[in-house]
Amino acid sequence: MPWTNQDLELFHGCADAALQPVNPVGIGAGGNPHNIQLSLCRPLTDFGRGFYTTTWEHQAKEWANQQTRRLFRARGSTAAAIVLRFQVGRDRLAELEDLVFTRDTTEFYDLVQDCRSGVLPHGRTPANNPRGLVEYDLVYGPVSLWRQKLVIKDCDQISFHTPQALAILPSPDVHARGNPLF
Repeated sequence: MPWTNQDLELFHGCADAALQPVNPVGIGAGGNPHNIQLSLCRPLTDFGRGFYTTTWEHQAKEWANQQTRRLFRARGSTAAAIVLRFQVGRDRLAELEDLVFTRDTTEFYDLVQDCRSGVLPHGRTPANNPRGLVEYDLVYGPVSLWRQKLVIKDCDQISFHTPQALAILPSPDVHARGNPLF
C-alpha cells in the first residue's frame, strides 16, 4: 500500500476526574476544540510541563489506570479510567519546533534529568534569534524509568509544550472508558 501521509493517532490516558481541562465537545480556551490548559499539567515530568500523548493505546490505558488508582488511594474516588484519542495531521505536526529522541541517548537522559529537576524551560537559542531562548513546541521520545537510566519497551511519549502546539490538536474522542481499563 502506498504512503498517504495519513493522520497520526495519539492517545492520552487519564482519570475522568481530570477531564475538566479537556472538553471533548465544543470550543475551549483560545479557540481550540478542547480546553487543555498547560498550567494544570504536572511540571516535573520527563520533558517538563506539557500535555503528554502516546502512539501506543496499551500505554495510554496503563496511564489512565495509574491515575485512577492514585485518586482512589488519595481520596477514595470512584473515578473511571479514560483514554482520549486525537487524530493529528502530520503536516500540522511538521509546522512545530520539535525535539526528537529516537532512542535513549546521553542527551535524552540529560534533558530528562533537567526537566525532572525543574530546570526550565527546555529550548534552544536559534542563530536567527540570538536574543532569547525558544522553547520546543513538541518533544518526542521514549518513556524513562526515572531515576534509573532505563526506558520502557514499546512505549513512547509526545508532549505538547506551547499554545501553538496545543492549537493543532483537534477535539478528541473518548476511545475507551472503564474501571479499570484492560
